[in-house]
Order: sequence, then structure tokens, then C-alpha cells
Amino acid sequence: MRKSIKYIFLLTFGLFCMTTTFVEAQVQAPSFQSLVSSGDNEFANQEYIKAKTYYQEALRLKPNDSNAKAKLDKTLQKIREENKKEEQFFEYIDNADALYANGELDKALAEYNKALKIFPKDEYAQGKKTEISTILKNEKDKVNAFNEMVALGDNLLKQEKYAEAVMQYESALQLYPNNTMVREKYQDAKNKKDAYDTKISEYEKFKAKGLEFTLRKKYGEAIDYYRQALELYPNDTEIPGLIKELQTQKDIADNYDARITEADNYYEDRSYNEAKASYQAALQVIPDDSYALGMIARIDEIVNSPEYLKIQNDKAKLDSDFDNLMSRGESAEAMKNYEQALTCYVSALELKPNNAQALAKKKNAEDMILYQEQQRKEQERLAAAEAEKQRQANINNLLGLGNKQLNEKKYAEAELSFNEVLRLDPNNATAIAQLSVIAGFYEEIQRQKQENYNTAMAEGSYAFDSRKYAEAIRQYNIALANKPGDEAATQRLAESQQMENMRVSALANEYNSYVTKGDAQLQTKNYDKAIEFYTKAVQLNTDNPYAANKIREIGEILKANKLVELTPVAVTINTNETKRFEFQPVDVTTRRGNYILIKAKNLVEKPFIMYISYGNRDGEHGGFMVSVPNNQEVNDFIVRIGSQYKWFSEDNTWIEVMPEGGSIEISTMEITKGN
Repeated sequence: MRKSIKYIFLLTFGLFCMTTTFVEAQVQAPSFQSLVSSGDNEFANQEYIKAKTYYQEALRLKPNDSNAKAKLDKTLQKIREENKKEEQFFEYIDNADALYANGELDKALAEYNKALKIFPKDEYAQGKKTEISTILKNEKDKVNAFNEMVALGDNLLKQEKYAEAVMQYESALQLYPNNTMVREKYQDAKNKKDAYDTKISEYEKFKAKGLEFTLRKKYGEAIDYYRQALELYPNDTEIPGLIKELQTQKDIADNYDARITEADNYYEDRSYNEAKASYQAALQVIPDDSYALGMIARIDEIVNSPEYLKIQNDKAKLDSDFDNLMSRGESAEAMKNYEQALTCYVSALELKPNNAQALAKKKNAEDMILYQEQQRKEQERLAAAEAEKQRQANINNLLGLGNKQLNEKKYAEAELSFNEVLRLDPNNATAIAQLSVIAGFYEEIQRQKQENYNTAMAEGSYAFDSRKYAEAIRQYNIALANKPGDEAATQRLAESQQMENMRVSALANEYNSYVTKGDAQLQTKNYDKAIEFYTKAVQLNTDNPYAANKIREIGEILKANKLVELTPVAVTINTNETKRFEFQPVDVTTRRGNYILIKAKNLVEKPFIMYISYGNRDGEHGGFMVSVPNNQEVNDFIVRIGSQYKWFSEDNTWIEVMPEGGSIEISTMEITKGN
């Protein structure tokens, strides 16, 4: 294994250490036959772990005895069968607990009964069965009341009586707060009630706004608000009539406003005859309008007064001055003196600020000034481009001359040419490279490049034939670096890249498959299975950090849920030695979710097996074994010990570790639990 973090999983068989009771019986060494006989007695009493220990001790006296071997094999088979029964038992218990938590009591009761068929005396399953039976007996009236409330709420919801429906569902939830179906119905009714209340509130708000703008004679705004109200309740019979009436009033007001605006503009421009005609047109829309009548009277007073002549004379002078400025601007524009033309047009607009002709002329002059500036910049750009073109031509000529001189072995002259290139282009790669060639020994460089090429091609072919495509790619790139453009190296490089891409793609598919399986197990909190799949993904060495990150995430979860710390300091255990770690029994409510987390380092240069067993003063109750990889890194081992029945059912107080065939240093050993 190449990664520093490795996880070895629970083996549900392999219970390897002698019980305390048996050790105490060794005061007098038993005979082979007595050991076999004791194993037979324990086997008959279904104490398979003790029977296995006796048979193993008998085989130490007679390692080749076929009868003892057969008995041991039969005992191990029984142990495996018991483990399978325990796994099935806990599967029923887990299903029952989930159904119980979700309120599905009948289904939960059926699952607890299945578990009791396997272990009829299990106190936990019996207690749950009694608890559910009592609950079901007392629930009948409560269920009937609950069903009546839900049925009434459903009918009220169909009748769109949302507030009443919400009350019925709330009453039902007081009886069964965790009922998902009723909570969804309650939320649906509440959402519909809130939406209905919001709709009514919006409708009334739009109508109030429509009335407000009607009173303010802002008919367009009033129509918009009434239309928004009508979108909420399309069957409203009052609003269409209001909109129709408001539209008529708006058309009249718009027509009147257009006439008045036109008349006011004429008046401001002192075009009194045109202004009077427009005010009279406004009176055709709204007869007797006081504003239009007042403005007509004011115009009549102005045109009949002595001052009007002076106004007319002033207007004539303003028109003359304006025309003079416009003429001077046009003359300057004809001479393409757009700056002077712009000055004239700006002065003309000071006399008549809104004159369309002057505005257009000013805009055209500004555009032409901008165009002239753009033309100037373009000419400068073209001149710079021409200069750059000439510079590049000089560089290319010098490079050609330098290369020619280099080919003719005129190194001094070639060096002058390439240095001149660098004066024009200090970073010119070609000139720098050629000067480097001149500075060295040309013949030796060429010979070395050929040698490098030959070596790289040979090693690339060997790597390709060995299916080490990444190494082949590296070698062929070395060959091309020494002989750029080489056809053979180019072709072999392409073949290697194609094969490497295929290998990487297949590896990625396999990686993703393991990650998907690991994610599924992690989702259901099966941490040991999740780690198994994530570890397989890590072993593919794809450089994708996802699986390794997930392994660390699970390790952090388990470390955060530490129940018992067995090694406050690092402990070294030598080959075939046994180290016992004692602790207070773990709370029974957490045992089925227990894991053992071990961080340990191999102290020898070979892999070996580490046996771990557990028990209490009555003796050994079970165990497992893990494979320690051949590396000198700190490896992580995670074992789901809670899946063993004896761990769950007994108050275990010690754990023993025995490395077989190698020494190990344990820096951390903890009993933890999953989330």
C-alpha cells in the first residue's frame, strides 16, 4: 500500500486468544486427549469460542492430528454461522428501531419479533416488544380523534376554508407532532391561507391606489392600479366599468395636455399667433378652460400694446444675429475649420437654445472634430506600424545573415550579427540561442544531442512495451528536445499519449465507481463499508484527493465521538507479545454503533497480522485480526466492533493486542462511535 492512511476492516471470524479461565487451568499441563475431550464438551454446550481454544491447544501438542483439525474446522464453521445470526439479528433490530422512531409501530413490532426468533431471550428486543404492545393498546381513542380531525381538515381544505382547515390540522398535530403526512397538509393549508390573505390585501391596496390617483386626475396611473387589481380577480364586475370611464377621461386629458404644451412652447418662443391658435384648439377639447382663456387674453393684450413693436424689433435683431452666427459657422465648416464652426454654433444656441438647426450643426461639428482626432491617431499608428515593420525586416535580415555566417563557420561575424539583433530586440529567443551555440563547442553539442536522442528513444520503447506510458511520454519528449520535429519520436509520442489517455480514462471510471459506492455507504453511516470503497479508490493513485478527504472526514467523525482512550501515550508491542488495555464498560445504549480506532506504525520491514481480542474477568468474548502493511508510516485501522453480539450483550472491560511476526508502535487506540 502506497498511502500513509490505510484502513483494514473487521473480519467477523478469527477469535484467537485464550480465555482467562483456560489460562488458569494450565497449572497442570493437560494431555492431548483431555484437551480434545474438553473441546467436545464445550462444543456440545454451544460454547464454540472455548471449544476452538481447546482444539487449538490440542493441535499444538499434535499439529498433524486429522481428527483435531476436523473438529477445529467444524467449530470455526459454527462460529461463522453464529456471526451470521448476529448480523441478521442486528439488521432486524436496526430496521425495527428506524420504524419505531418513524412511528410505524406495527411494522416495528414485526421486526422485533423476527429478531427474537434468533435470540429469544434478548432483553432489549423483549423490552421494545412490550413497550410497543402497551402503546398500541392505549392509542385507539387517540387515533380515532386524530383521524376525525384530519378528515374534517381535508373537507375544509376542499371547500377553500383555509383558516378552519389550519385549526383542524394543528389540533391533530398536538396529538401526533411527528406525523409527516399531517404536517405537510398543515403546511399546505397554511400556505394557501397566507396566499389567499396576501391576494386579498394586494387587491384592496390596488383598488385604493386606483381611487387615489383618480381623485388626483392622474388617470393613467389609476388605470394601471385597477388593471393590477383585475388580474388578481378577473371576474370582478365593477372594475372594468371604472377602467372604461377612466380611459375616456385620460384620452380627453391627453389631447388637452398636448394642445396646451404646444401652445406654451409657441408662447415661450414669442410666436403669439401660433400660440393663440393652439390655446383655441385646447378649448375645443375642454370648453371654458380657465388656463387657455387666460393665456388667449394675455396674448391679445401683448399684441395690442405699444411694447409689442419693441418686442418684434428685438426678435428681428435676435433672428439677424442668429442667422449671422449660423452663416459664419457654415463658412468655417466649408473650410474644414470645425473648431471655429463649433464656436459659432454654440454662440447661436445661446440666442436660441432649442433651435433644431443649430443643435444639428453643433453635433456635426463635434463629430467632425472627433473624426479628425481619430484620423490623426490612425496616421500615428500607421507610422508606428511601418517603423515596427522595418524593424522586424532588419531583425529578419540580420538573423538570416547570422545563420548564413554560422553555417559557414564564420563564428565572429555571426556573433556580431546576432548581437545587432539583440540591440533591436533584447529578448529575441533565436539570437540568444544562436549566441549560446557559438559560445560552446558546436560539434560536441551535436554529438551529445544525438546520444541523448538515441538513449531516450530506446528507454521510451522499453517503457511503452512495459505499459509505462507516462514514462514513455517523458522519454519521447526528451528525444524531441534533442531532435525537434523528429518524425519517429513524434509518432511514438502520439501513440504513448493515446495509450496513457486510455489508461487514465479507465482508471478514472474505476475510481468514480468506488467513490460512488463509498458515498452511498457514507450516506447511510456505514463507515466501515464506506472506508473500504474509499480505500480502494485511493489505491488507484489517480491524484484525485476526494476519496482520501472522505477517509479523513470519517476519521474525524469517529475521533470527535471518542468514548474511551486506551493509550494516553505511545505503546510498543514486540513480536508475539500480548498487551492488555483495561477500561470501564461502555454504555450499552451506544455499543451497537461502536468502532475501535487504532493509529499504529510497523516497526519491521515486512507485513504481518495483528490479533485483537476483548472480554472481561469471565474470559474472552470475541476478537478480530487486521493486516499491518509493509511500511514505516503511521497507518489508521478502523474496526466496527459493535457488530459482534458479545460486544453488545456483555460488559467487556479489557482489550488485548498481539502482533504475530512483527513489532508495532501504537500511538492511539480509542473506542468511539458513529454519528
